[in-house]
Amino acid sequence: MQATRTNIKNIGKAEFMSLFHQYQGESLCSKKLSIYSNQCQDPTMKNMINQMSAQCQERANRLSSLLQEAGGGQFLS
Repeated sequence: MQATRTNIKNIGKAEFMSLFHQYQGESLCSKKLSIYSNQCQDPTMKNMINQMSAQCQERANRLSSLLQEAGGGQFLS
């Protein structure tokens, strides 16, 4: 079975804003976790926080790609 993909360029303003807010949240989460990791002394905890930060950053990157594809690259920092 072949998966169908919706053309992201045809999304409405509400959908775009929803993706943008999700992008902002994931990006902020990654930055905060990175700061927490730098303050952490326990190596196990530090590693866990770094993994969580990387996962947030991966999601932010995917959302950023979708937003750029939808023509909203100027809103991304």
